[in-house]
Amino acid sequence: MAFELPALPYDYEALQPYMSKETLEYHHDKHHKAYVDNGNKLAAEAGLGDLSVEEVVKQSFGKKAGLFNNAAQHYNHVNFWKWMKKGGGGNKLPGALQKAVDSDLGGYDKFKADFIAAGTTQFGS
Repeated sequence: MAFELPALPYDYEALQPYMSKETLEYHHDKHHKAYVDNGNKLAAEAGLGDLSVEEVVKQSFGKKAGLFNNAAQHYNHVNFWKWMKKGGGGNKLPGALQKAVDSDLGGYDKFKADFIAAGTTQFGS
């Protein structure tokens, strides 16, 4: 199968108060799982079931919208879970990254506003 639902790298309560246990359970166990299940079905139907998620995304882009959307959302969610952590958040970035954001993107607040504006205009969850 091309896709597998990964185990979370933290417990369901780890992201509170930013994400509740119930929200995290639903988002991982139902929402992300639906992308995995639908993606596997569509990948198999397209003859791409043995490929990695990255290859399925590449090969379905611009050709099979349903497969592409499910594969891309699975890929996004795999990274989403990895990037969040207990006690994360804030408005300061690590050393060199903060310097680059300041010099290249106009500072953290501008970067955040631009990122939100760009993200809310894209398909995704």
